[in-house]
Amino acid sequence: MEINIIPVLCNEKNMQNYAYIIHHKNSKNAIIIDAAEANPILKKLEETYLTPTHIITTHHHFDHVEGNLTLKEKYNLKIIAPSDEFSKIPGADIKAQENQPLTINDIEILPIKAQGHTSGHMVYHIKSINALFTGDVLFNLCIGGLFEGTPSEMFNTLQQIKQLPDETLIFPGHEYTRSCAHRNMLELPNFDKYLEKMHKREQGLLAPSTLKEEKKYNPYLKASIDNFIG
Repeated sequence: MEINIIPVLCNEKNMQNYAYIIHHKNSKNAIIIDAAEANPILKKLEETYLTPTHIITTHHHFDHVEGNLTLKEKYNLKIIAPSDEFSKIPGADIKAQENQPLTINDIEILPIKAQGHTSGHMVYHIKSINALFTGDVLFNLCIGGLFEGTPSEMFNTLQQIKQLPDETLIFPGHEYTRSCAHRNMLELPNFDKYLEKMHKREQGLLAPSTLKEEKKYNPYLKASIDNFIG
């Protein structure tokens, strides 16, 4: 069955968060990744007539979990949280363990430990549709800040991500492309096509970059370990 990904731009606090709603095309049961804010997610669920059964959380920061309890109360759903941050996630029910696949609504999702932004951060890979939900580890053209992890941990996480297929679609937890772009990038080949995707994402539309594009344009994915840590 075809799997749909619906982006939800959550910007009530001007943080440009993205939540994602995932469901099989012929099913009304859905999964939410990073319930950043309840209101825009509720609105999108009502528009699409979808019912969430689970929330999957990448990490414990408030701008990725603020909608958890409201959505849990309304839908009686289950919340999946990284095992190392389980106690920090509001409403957490199920621990996501590294490299132990989750099968939810017939969708297989692989949790991958991704230290750097926080010590227990996870990213989630849906191999069947080449989609990677990167939370605050990997953004378009940049990466998340090191709140708890070390430069070495973040570098190793990025190297692990780079091993995925080039056609992997990247779904980060924020739309920060504009602020991450450097003016010199305007001279890079085909960068205008990359910016077209940015414009669509800023409007809440589905327009993911690929890992190939990030490896081409994102300076943090091109850096050597010496340059990265230095």
